[in-house]
Amino acid sequence: GTFHQEEGFSRKKRYYKGDGQDDYKEVENCSTTPAASSVAKNLLRGSFLRIASDLTGGTPLESIKCRATVTKDNMFQAYHNIVAESGFWGLWAGTPSRTIEGALLGAFFILGSSFTKKKVLAMGGSKTLAALAGGTVGGVAQALVMTPAGMIFTSLNVNRGKKGYENDNAWTVTRRIIKEKGIKGMYFGGGPMCLRQASNWASRSCFTEIARTNLRMSQYGMLGEIGSGVIGGIGSSWNTPIETIRVLMQRDVSMGKEAKSFGQYWNDIVKDQGYTGLFRGWTPRTIQAIWQTVFMVVVPNILGI
Repeated sequence: GTFHQEEGFSRKKRYYKGDGQDDYKEVENCSTTPAASSVAKNLLRGSFLRIASDLTGGTPLESIKCRATVTKDNMFQAYHNIVAESGFWGLWAGTPSRTIEGALLGAFFILGSSFTKKKVLAMGGSKTLAALAGGTVGGVAQALVMTPAGMIFTSLNVNRGKKGYENDNAWTVTRRIIKEKGIKGMYFGGGPMCLRQASNWASRSCFTEIARTNLRMSQYGMLGEIGSGVIGGIGSSWNTPIETIRVLMQRDVSMGKEAKSFGQYWNDIVKDQGYTGLFRGWTPRTIQAIWQTVFMVVVPNILGI
């Protein structure tokens, strides 16, 4: 038989004609170097952007939000108490584990989001629908990593300064939870976490795209793009009750208590604090949402990822 080869952008196609046959059979030479290169670039971009987001403000805001959620502190009281107990750098408690988490979260999000957006656009979907779908898939992908990482981070924050927890770090927290609850203990709060991440990034991506295209903010250049991200971040904070319950659920597990159901936490909060209790930590969480949206949605939009 004989081969005929055509060059293409992403792969080479070879056509084989058998001796004595009239029709050609297409055989693809799976040369996936460009595709693999694109995946690798997105993984690195996502990791870098998320780590940069955390180190420049995301981690301190997470610490403040976590403290405000599990106590009666407002944002400023939470900041003051953390600094009083652990010093200014206590705001970055858990940074080593959070950096590893951030690298994985960013990589998973950008990879899942960019792939989904391209597929939706290729099927004729709108930019807004593509942003919504991309954010949802990216958020769900993140939850696989974020549930155990969130458990560690929550434990480090709620047990800071308490007797018996003075030498806690990511490794000791992990060992203690697995010893008490088994490996599944690291995934308590997985339901709320998955729901939170999907709704978080779907909202951030969708509202940002609506601001960019429908409100035409992208025509104002960099400021318009950042402004779109601010709208996306604020718009995503509607799901704060999910995050409040996730923090309380993981707090209880980290303290050796039995976790309750989502509905039980909801009812207990409303009974004790009213519906406003479901929105504890809303201010630092909204600021954090804006910060992360700018890094993980606005910057990729500008770069065309």
